[in-house]
Amino acid sequence: MGVVIAVAGLMCSCQQQNQQSSETQGAELEHWNVVKDSISDMKRLQQWEAYVKEHPQDEIGWRNLYEAYVTYSYYTKKYDVLEQDGEFMKRVKEAIPDTYTYYLLAMETCRDYSKEKKYAEEAIKRLPETMYEADYKTWCRYFLREDKDEKRLKDMLTRYYKSGLLSPDMLYFHYNELQGMEEGGIYFGEAEEDLIPKKMIQLVLGMHQDKVLVNRNGDWYKIWKACKVPGPAESWAETTPMDDATVYWHTQTLKMLAWIGDHSEHPVYYPPSYLHEKLREKLPNELLKNLYNEGLLLRYSAKPYDNIAVTCRNIEERYSLDYLYLPFTPSKDSEKYYSDATSCTYQTIVLLQGILPHYQQYDPQRCHWLSGVLLKTIERRLNNEFSESSVKEIRQYYEATKSAEQ
Repeated sequence: MGVVIAVAGLMCSCQQQNQQSSETQGAELEHWNVVKDSISDMKRLQQWEAYVKEHPQDEIGWRNLYEAYVTYSYYTKKYDVLEQDGEFMKRVKEAIPDTYTYYLLAMETCRDYSKEKKYAEEAIKRLPETMYEADYKTWCRYFLREDKDEKRLKDMLTRYYKSGLLSPDMLYFHYNELQGMEEGGIYFGEAEEDLIPKKMIQLVLGMHQDKVLVNRNGDWYKIWKACKVPGPAESWAETTPMDDATVYWHTQTLKMLAWIGDHSEHPVYYPPSYLHEKLREKLPNELLKNLYNEGLLLRYSAKPYDNIAVTCRNIEERYSLDYLYLPFTPSKDSEKYYSDATSCTYQTIVLLQGILPHYQQYDPQRCHWLSGVLLKTIERRLNNEFSESSVKEIRQYYEATKSAEQ
């Protein structure tokens, strides 16, 4: 299988060090994906303030200080980023003018699109030879947003791929999502972040190039054009105001999904990870009733069909599930991969365990195999992240169908 060879190549590719040594005096970029608490984040802010005072030309120190301000702003208006950006950037410009980091932070803090693009292009001219994963994602998102930038996007995705910084498991997960889609299918994601691994599969690995990838954060006109559907009337996007911004946002998203599904000749798919149980309870049923789980993705269809048969086909013929228990991804505490695929692995298990009752009744041997794969994955990868009751339930299916293997 092509993806097996491709991911194996990724594991053997040139492993760049996760640092910009030519740009720094020793600081390492911190991971800011988790907001902790006001006290610890205040200490982090104070730590990096002291650091840049002692090392004013350390670019990574300034990046960490900026992220410390952003994180701490969750707790106090005193460090409101929108108010502090101007003063902060004056300090950055004085310390490290005309550098990659200065233009990167200027782009991040800019509220004027024309200036933002200018700063971005200046930063791109100064790209370090080796970059952090956060940088690769930043520029992939940027090129995804810009018009007619597929060449630069492909070049950046190629660099990202060769860096070895993207978890192979992440590629496998996105590959499997694409594998379950029909030819010419449309993937409707939430943001540019959803598209990056899939674009890498298309542009770098040359697979699933027939699939159309769009996201709700993109320009709506471009979305309709890419999906080859007519643009709706101006009043189409109006959604009754709601107190819950998350519900409002997802209601509008599902309206966009339904519009594409109703007007396209190709099937439309949506990631189920955004529709958790508590959110589904608040969303209008008419927007949910046409979504069918086909394994790893939901498919929009105004006409009912047997999605269980399609899910079984995907599991048995299309998905490559060996990646779930092969020891590719290091522990989630490792500094090697910022894009640890634990969440993707968790999501795969949650979604696929739903087919176990069907398999237990109609194909005990397949039930034994799949429940075994899921259990093995939980034991090797997720440890205590999975609820005890869920593990017990999967193990019951495994034990109940054990004789099918004999």
